[in-house]
Amino acid sequence: VNTLRPEISVTDGKYSSVVVKQEPPKMPVGSQELRPHRMSVGIYDLVGEKLVRRISHELDVVGASTAINTFTGEKEGDLILINDGDLSYGKLRFDAKSVKTLTEKLSGVEDPLTRALCWSATWDMLRDGELSASQYVPMAVTGLATEKDVSVVSMTLMQLGTAVELYACDENRDKVREQVANGAEILLEQAKEGSDMQLQYARSFASFAFSDRQHSRIKDMLDGRLPGLVVDADLRWHFINCLAERGKITTAAIDAELERDNTASGHKNAASARAAIPNSEAKESAWQSALGGELSNHIHDATIAGFNKPLQRVLTKSYIDKYFDCLITVWEKLSYELASTVVTGLFPSYQVNDEVLAKCEGWLTGAGKDAPAALRRFVSENRDALARAINAQRVDARF
Repeated sequence: VNTLRPEISVTDGKYSSVVVKQEPPKMPVGSQELRPHRMSVGIYDLVGEKLVRRISHELDVVGASTAINTFTGEKEGDLILINDGDLSYGKLRFDAKSVKTLTEKLSGVEDPLTRALCWSATWDMLRDGELSASQYVPMAVTGLATEKDVSVVSMTLMQLGTAVELYACDENRDKVREQVANGAEILLEQAKEGSDMQLQYARSFASFAFSDRQHSRIKDMLDGRLPGLVVDADLRWHFINCLAERGKITTAAIDAELERDNTASGHKNAASARAAIPNSEAKESAWQSALGGELSNHIHDATIAGFNKPLQRVLTKSYIDKYFDCLITVWEKLSYELASTVVTGLFPSYQVNDEVLAKCEGWLTGAGKDAPAALRRFVSENRDALARAINAQRVDARF
């Protein structure tokens, strides 16, 4: 996929040059392929609280550089959107002023397609290290204020979790955690009672809750004290797992909930909650159970999910070496389904640092050099995700 970005010059408040720069795909390494694109480029102005399209020009983008002469002499806009209208396919980028505009006013983009392009492009910029998590998080929280598409809301909230826990540097993480938690709480309060949005924001608020007051509010929702919210068994377990991760519920309470919901789903959720309890005993028990090969697939998946929690990276740090040491044995001993879940789910993904990256690369070139291809592929994919997170955190540290 080619990357398309604007190169802009402004003189006396007017565009003297607007050029679309096209870059070769990042994969395969060394590719120099540039493709022709038929697309539009739009200029948007901030009018009150709304971002309004002033002009959109359709053209052919060919080669490394394509000038948009139509824009010469136009008053500088607040946002320039490449591929306005989504006519072509590529990785889109924004100039610095457009990033600043979206950070403050993404919620002002009224057109759903334009807004979707902005969501997609800013997320891709974050993943590629061209936007910091400390910029993306307030932009996304602000943008959600007017977003009406539940699927977009769901995806953005999931991406916010990744931005906070993987792409924010250690020094900034608590700050952006609090921003997301507070933003989700406001959105929950504004959601219509009994709506899909209320359900979505209730789940997300519980996942993001940061302060003791917010932890208490999860308990209030669990007890049915949020008007309009239907708290079924699935949602109760979600709240319980969020409380377990934060050390705000006991194993006795988890057992009591399992008595209330003694179903296959209840057993799965209880296993996840027990593994999420933030103490060394719970982590060791979950680790041994995951590697033992005696759990059913669903309980096995849930146990691993409960073990590897972002809020508990200090507790799970001691398992980094154990993970790499057990890979060959796990792959030989367990079924493909269980082994692949161990390899992907127990990877120290929240231990984002060069030391873990070196251990991963050392395994791929050492103990795992002759390992089965599928095992190497799983580890390699996790290695790439870790390298991306390291790069993103370095970018965020400079913000």
